[in-house]
Amino acid sequence: MTRYKFKIVIVGDYGVGKTSLINQYVTQKFKESYIPTLGVQFTKKILKKSDNDVELVIWDIAGQDSFSKIRQRFYDHTQGFIIVYDLTRKSSLENIKNWYDDVMAHTGKLPCLLLGNKSDLTENRVINEEDVTEIIEKHEMNFNNLFETSAKTGENVEEIFELLAGHILKKIIQSSRGE
Repeated sequence: MTRYKFKIVIVGDYGVGKTSLINQYVTQKFKESYIPTLGVQFTKKILKKSDNDVELVIWDIAGQDSFSKIRQRFYDHTQGFIIVYDLTRKSSLENIKNWYDDVMAHTGKLPCLLLGNKSDLTENRVINEEDVTEIIEKHEMNFNNLFETSAKTGENVEEIFELLAGHILKKIIQSSRGE
């Protein structure tokens, strides 16, 4: 059995639920109050993947524009990304191109998931699947997977981290074989 340690970075506009997604994944809890992330926070969780122990070190990077100058420093040695937008806020979807370009410019092609969070707020929803597909195709962005999640209910939360860990592990194994 091999033990791996993967650095995963979560980015997206302020208030899209990055911290809540991490809290739901690690503690299975949701906090109703919003406290903005200042700078960066990181959390760890160990999971089993293909008979291996995988330690995920999940970095939650502040989404406010005031942190844009220091943000790239935290991208070093990252193996995978999650870009999050808010299904109830159109501007957060429109900004995924900026997040995608920022990540790719500083890291190259890494496994990357796109998440539409707050799927539980159905009455407030302003983004549909066609909106997401249109913006991805328009800007020629390439994501490994697209998901809708709810940090509040836990919908797809465990799955996204497991899936991203699987993508990273596959890439590492292929690289070690020279593929």
